[in-house]
This record gives sequence, C-alpha cells and structure tokens, in this order.
Amino acid sequence: MSKVRIVTDSSAFLLPDILEKYDIAVIPHRIKVGGAIYEEEGGFSADDLFAKQQALQTNDINKLPKVLPADINTILDIYQDLGRETEQIMSIHMSSQLSGMWTEARRAAEMMKGRYTIRVIDSMSASYGQGLLVQMAAEAAEEGANVHEIARIVNGAVPHLYASFFAESLNYLERCTRISPSQSLLGSLLGIKAMLMMEEGHLIPLEKVQTREDVVEKLVDFVAEFATVEGLGVIQHQYEASAASLVERLEEVLPGLPIETIAYPPSLACHLGPDLLGVMVYEGTY
Repeated sequence: MSKVRIVTDSSAFLLPDILEKYDIAVIPHRIKVGGAIYEEEGGFSADDLFAKQQALQTNDINKLPKVLPADINTILDIYQDLGRETEQIMSIHMSSQLSGMWTEARRAAEMMKGRYTIRVIDSMSASYGQGLLVQMAAEAAEEGANVHEIARIVNGAVPHLYASFFAESLNYLERCTRISPSQSLLGSLLGIKAMLMMEEGHLIPLEKVQTREDVVEKLVDFVAEFATVEGLGVIQHQYEASAASLVERLEEVLPGLPIETIAYPPSLACHLGPDLLGVMVYEGTY
C-alpha cells in the first residue's frame, strides 16, 4: 500500500526541512486587503499585510483584512496530483472558526469520494499548534500508519494544544471576538492589551493588562501551570524585546525544552492584528 500523503495549509508553522523530508503539500490561503488579494506564501508577510492595510487609512472593522480559503479547484488539483501516488490523503487545516479552508477541503474530499480516502481534520488551532499536528501525521505516515490510524493520533492530540495571546489592536478583536465596540474604544484609549485564549478553535477574550512587563509575567504564569510541556512556541509582532525576555524566562521555567520562535502568519494576523505577543503550548498526551 502506498504511503499516506499529508496536506495542510499556509497557516501551519513547519520548518523547511520538515516540509522537504516528508514532502508535505501546502495549500496557500488568500488574504484580502482592500480590493486586492494576496496568496499567503513566503513572499507575503504579516508586515506586508499591515503596511497595505495602513495605506488604506481606515479603521472600519468591515474593511479589515480577511482570510479566504483557496479556490476549491486548487484543492481538487492538489488532491488529484497526490492521488497519482496514493489512495490515502490526510488533510489538516487551520481552525474552522478562523478560516474557511477546512470547509472547502471537506467539499473537495466529498467530491472525490470513491476515488481516494481523504480525511480532513480541523486542527482547532493555527500556526505552531497546527504544524505540530501535521508533523505528527507525517511521522506516522512515514512509519506506515494508514489514514485512519493517523486520524486517531491527530484527533487525540488536538485537545492538548493551547494558545494564549496579548493583542493591542482591539479593533481587530472587536470583529473576531466578543469585545464590544465600546470596550474596544475604551481599551484603545487606555492602552490596554487584551488577553485571549484559543478554546475549541475560537479566540476568547479573558482579561486585560496594561504594560509589556505584565504581558510577559502573565504568559510565563500561563505556561507554568501545565504539568508537562512537550512543545512550546513564542509568536510576536513588534514585541521583540518582550519576546526575548519571555523566551529567557521560559527557559528558566522549562530547562532543556526547545522553544520555537514562530513567524506570524498573515492568516492569523488578520484576526489578531499588529502588536502581539503570545505562546502556543502542546502539553503532550502523557
């Protein structure tokens, strides 16, 4: 039986050597800024996203950047190309609460039913967490697991992924969370940063802090609460000094654990906005 092939999307954080080693197929999101659409690939960064948004000179939440899934024909083409090598495909995507890619991949898989076995999984995560699931799937496929065995491994890991972010751009959060317009305005005036958690794929606002030092302390406390941590990533935008301090503190709390510094994907930046610091944790399945 041919090896299961792994597919993901451009939100996933995967090191180039992992992508190459396991020959993982990546479907790019499309990012809409104003009337223009850009593919989320190596040449389009979060900085590019915010620069183009700033050029529009608007804070209207209805005109903020949007994440669009790939066209379904693009997904079908990728599945068909892989289908020349295998009849089993595992497709792992950004949280369906943040992107339509999972929905479109499900549609494409349904259209190809009977020709291939395609399992489409909602990571309920993004970036680092999503990338960990993809790597787990690729490693299992390399060891000869079939698509259903891989699905059990990945689905078992999903509930053990956690993320916490502090974001300053509350107008972005007004659109994608339950922060009200009045809270957004007041928070912006006071310089308050919102703390968010990712729960079952949703971004949930929890509390607010006011200084960058407070942000680092809160994130260290968040990570320290886990009995075990098997994977840890730090993500930041325009928080370089705070991110360096956070990594230093986390290395003291979890000596010997590699800490990844993660590039900020535009597909996540569309939801959280600029000026951000956060951690993504995999506690392991014991």
